[in-house]
Amino acid sequence: MQLAEKTLIYPALFFLFLFSTSIQLYSQEQSQEAIVYQILGFDKYQTAHPVVYPDTVILYSPFLPIIADGKHLNVLNRPLTPECPIAKSVIPPLRISTHRLFADVYHRNDLNRQAYDSLIKNNISKIKYTAADFSGEVEKIKEIPSNIFQFLFKIDYDLDRDKIAKPERFYPKRRYWIYNGNHKIQLSQNYISQNWYNGGVRNLNLINQHNVSFNYSRNRFQINNYAEWKLNIFTNPNDSLRLYRIADDLIRTYSTFGIQAFHNWYYSSFLEIKSQLFQNFVENTDQALASAFSPLYINTGILGMRYQIERKNPKVKGGKMNFNMDISPFSIQYTGVFNKSKDFDQTRFGIESGKWHLVNIGSTVNSKIIIDFNKNVNFTSRFSFFTNYKEIRAESENMLNMPINRYFSTALYLYVRYDDNKQLKMDPTWGYFQINELVSFGFNYNW
Repeated sequence: MQLAEKTLIYPALFFLFLFSTSIQLYSQEQSQEAIVYQILGFDKYQTAHPVVYPDTVILYSPFLPIIADGKHLNVLNRPLTPECPIAKSVIPPLRISTHRLFADVYHRNDLNRQAYDSLIKNNISKIKYTAADFSGEVEKIKEIPSNIFQFLFKIDYDLDRDKIAKPERFYPKRRYWIYNGNHKIQLSQNYISQNWYNGGVRNLNLINQHNVSFNYSRNRFQINNYAEWKLNIFTNPNDSLRLYRIADDLIRTYSTFGIQAFHNWYYSSFLEIKSQLFQNFVENTDQALASAFSPLYINTGILGMRYQIERKNPKVKGGKMNFNMDISPFSIQYTGVFNKSKDFDQTRFGIESGKWHLVNIGSTVNSKIIIDFNKNVNFTSRFSFFTNYKEIRAESENMLNMPINRYFSTALYLYVRYDDNKQLKMDPTWGYFQINELVSFGFNYNW
């Protein structure tokens, strides 16, 4: 036991020696200034600085109410009771705070004590609270819940709904006029060498087609208006007088007026006007085949019936079908030629030689169908039939439009016409039928 006690005493003495030596060395290296003020750059005798919190709120204690905590009751800066020599301890207590190692802490506490004593001496009237006023339980700070969405969807059962201004209901304005259009400028080209075994000539075709429609519908009354202009020009090397020829030139308007009778049937009347704008000549001659308002066709149907229907394909997006047909048992057709030159042949349009106008009374059937196979591909077909019960004039115009994108498309065009008027000679191959067919590619725009 004695040996164990000796072995413990020596390390303890050695530890105390190292501790006292380190304190002395550290104290010698320190100056009279406090460590904290050396770092912060403050003067040793600087007054207390206002406390700055992270939220930039600055508080200065002299302007705050003083709270008496009962620890500083020496208002007159003197002992409340006389000192008693017997009460003093024989061995004075060790005051570590006076050591230079703790000089900064001691200096800070001394400043706080002096400031507090000064406030109590000079501002005794400002003491409003004591520590007893705050002896109750500390009120817990209500924490904001992390899930803020519960306030967004919170139901207020005390809400008086009668006092809340209800939003006004929006009634969109009814559109009675509906309009749309299509524009095409397309090209087709065919090159044939001079020694081609079947013969033929090379050509370049330019197709220019524009059409618009303005339709009005309100209650049982409706007006439908359609206008189009179509021009097809092609080069012809065989014509020594002109670089180009006109294959198709048509300006046409078609209007219907109707009142609903029942379901998809309407009492209706229609008016159709069509002609052309440019002159067209016989190959290698100056003889005009047609010119502006030569011919001019005006066809009107009175007190007829119109059937129209529209169906959408629920399985295909954008797929729909629109069909209408005008039946007029009583209609009047006017044909006029305003080019009265001697070499102009008006018999090509059913007018007798020496005359420039023709009026026929008969029956007319006009129909049109538009099939949208999807948002892009569509097929349009127009059929017109007129008879004066002696002759027949009919035409069928068909176009398959296959867009590549919003601005370009490929089109297949077929125009078949039948005319058996007595002024025309029957062709040995086609009879009274006339055919115009074209494949083109180019600009296409819908609105």
